[in-house]
Amino acid sequence: MTKKIASLFAICAATVALAQESPTPTPSASSTASSAPTLLPSATASPTPPAIPVPSATRSVRISFVPPPIEGTISLGIYDPSGKLVRVLHRESETDDFTIGHDALVAEWDGKNDAGEDLPAGKYNARGYAVGSLGVEGVDFFFNDWVDDENSPHVKRINELTFMADGLRLEAELASGEHAQLFYDFVHDTLAIDDAESERPNTPANKDGKRWVIAASEIQQLSPTNEILRHLAYAPGDPQPKAIAASDREDKIFVLEENQNLQRVRGLTLIKTTADAANQQTISDWKVDLQKDIVAHKNFSLADGKPVVTGGQMMPEKLPLRLQPNPLKRDKPGSVDVAVGFDKDGSFLKTTDGLPLRTISDTPHLIRALLVANGAKTIDVFQDDGAVVEQFRIANVDQMMAFDCGDFELK
Repeated sequence: MTKKIASLFAICAATVALAQESPTPTPSASSTASSAPTLLPSATASPTPPAIPVPSATRSVRISFVPPPIEGTISLGIYDPSGKLVRVLHRESETDDFTIGHDALVAEWDGKNDAGEDLPAGKYNARGYAVGSLGVEGVDFFFNDWVDDENSPHVKRINELTFMADGLRLEAELASGEHAQLFYDFVHDTLAIDDAESERPNTPANKDGKRWVIAASEIQQLSPTNEILRHLAYAPGDPQPKAIAASDREDKIFVLEENQNLQRVRGLTLIKTTADAANQQTISDWKVDLQKDIVAHKNFSLADGKPVVTGGQMMPEKLPLRLQPNPLKRDKPGSVDVAVGFDKDGSFLKTTDGLPLRTISDTPHLIRALLVANGAKTIDVFQDDGAVVEQFRIANVDQMMAFDCGDFELK
């Protein structure tokens, strides 16, 4: 905070909010004279000039306040007579975002709500929070093995897979609802949008006329004459096979399997095949050397500080936080209920009445978030976009002060 702003802290805590309506410009005497056209020296009269519209009155409310003495950002809202937040005037603003007056910071309000609509005349209130250096860090990902860092595509569902020379091509649905071609790199264990889709050659799934098929609750490798060479059976309660891809270099297959609770991709390598003379068929033993799960988690809860599908505790979607006393007001420590808000730009910590306080992430398409205290000054946020649950940790949440700019009349 600049030295000029710091000097404001020595001023008394009184805050002022002034409402004023800009007057409609009054036409000058010359403009109110006769509107008859003026004749030029020649006999030709000039056309009547077009009428200039008179601007309507503009509403402008000047709000000035002494900021609380805490380093950080300022969020300021306008509240109607019922106490409802109608306008987020400043969100995580620096002091430089305000006009610096002689003894206060100054903000201007045009009398509109967040939708850009004019609000009716009446008494309003401006108040907000000074938010200190709240630390935000990503902690972990849950219920989706394909998402393991902030750059991973948020895969909600896989529809098809194809074996490639160096990985798997996946046709998938993302958390956004969009469909995308993805590429899973075997060597680096990474998943990314398949930018090289048109350049990467497709490796045939069948070799020497042999082919893999899904038959009811098992997968089979058939010879060119449709004899079963190898097979893998599934128990009724297990995720069932939906798609299969095979390596053309080794005895290795990749299977997409699912049920209502789980979707997974497994890489299976053949260990051995033995003959079952009694049933006149062969039995194949497979080793699982790749498995990626997407776990259904619509109503996830928390157990021991971690999200679980069942058996956990349903945590509230809001949490009370203790505030620092504002020395300019000589008040006692108060508290505020906070929640997680989200929009197309990501998630943010907010008051329960909707005033944003601190950005958490840039994850879009969120549908749910839970909060849990992690000590006296830290909270954990678990947010879900339908594909994965992300955990973020917000530290120093006690570093906030409230301030009130008072009531004023909007004309």
